[in-house]
Amino acid sequence: MFRIFASLLLLTSSLSLAELPEILDLDVITYQELSEGDAQALETLTRALHDKGIVGIRGVPEYEERYSAFIKASRDFHALPEDVKELYSAGREAADDCLGYESGKERFQLPSGDWVVDDLKTSYYAQVPNIPENKWPVEVDLEGPFQALGQLMAQTGELIMYQIGLLGEETGIHLEEGACLGRMLYYRKSENSQNPHWCGAHFDHGLFTAILPAVYFVDGHEVAEPAEAGLFVRRHAGAPYKKVSANDPSVMMFQVGEFGQVISNDGIRATEHRVHKAEGAIERYTLALFFNAPFDTPIYSTSELTSDTRYGAKTGEASTYRHWNKASYERYLLKQDL
Repeated sequence: MFRIFASLLLLTSSLSLAELPEILDLDVITYQELSEGDAQALETLTRALHDKGIVGIRGVPEYEERYSAFIKASRDFHALPEDVKELYSAGREAADDCLGYESGKERFQLPSGDWVVDDLKTSYYAQVPNIPENKWPVEVDLEGPFQALGQLMAQTGELIMYQIGLLGEETGIHLEEGACLGRMLYYRKSENSQNPHWCGAHFDHGLFTAILPAVYFVDGHEVAEPAEAGLFVRRHAGAPYKKVSANDPSVMMFQVGEFGQVISNDGIRATEHRVHKAEGAIERYTLALFFNAPFDTPIYSTSELTSDTRYGAKTGEASTYRHWNKASYERYLLKQDL
């Protein structure tokens, strides 16, 4: 559907074997195995999330067709003039108003302690399923493909979370209406940026995240993922980042967010990740879907993450996702005076 492997040698010829990144082989189960509760497949699913921090689901019905339509819509939107795209800007100064388009609004901390702005990344946020507050361009049909794909990701992710115990009796957590936030991602060409990555190292702060194999273009032509670029993950501080082998367009991927670790009392850990950029005139497109916990349900966590000031209470005392969510935005949202 998406991959054009003939271009791979062109895109990787500048890398020596010594420079090639370490690869993390993605564990994958089928959607049929997931939906039928196949015991062996569910064991693979759980082990992958615990050991590698990420897992793949292959063969979700209608997924490839919907993703193809979404990529076309995303490219159509990003081809619009910047002043037109800005008409649909998000009001990210407030954590409750993050719907719409934004560019270069996040910052991440480097190991040196310095903060770097993700200046090569643009986003478009919308709630899934659709709500009246979502902002949709009139110049292109983004709403239909975005919602069709996002709802498929939401349904699959919710099923996984029940199977691994992030939702249900074990945690007492169930998704509420408006729990899913979709994020269309576009990574610009990196010819003039000093930023070492397309997206800096971080943990998603929510419950769970659905992510898709990215699609790359050079001068309007689709190409294979460059060897040096893509999604990289690691399981703990000090461990090397490994590139996720994600070249199968029939696979959706899922990883755990920080609040998933909080509500499971470290039973399952959040996945640290970053996106390495490709050099030259290469663009990257994808979609992520973030699952939010109920905003006002009291959480009495004993997770090590309760030591983070975003928890706002002592270990074992009550906090809420509303507090965690707002504090996370305040930490990573770029302030105007920086």
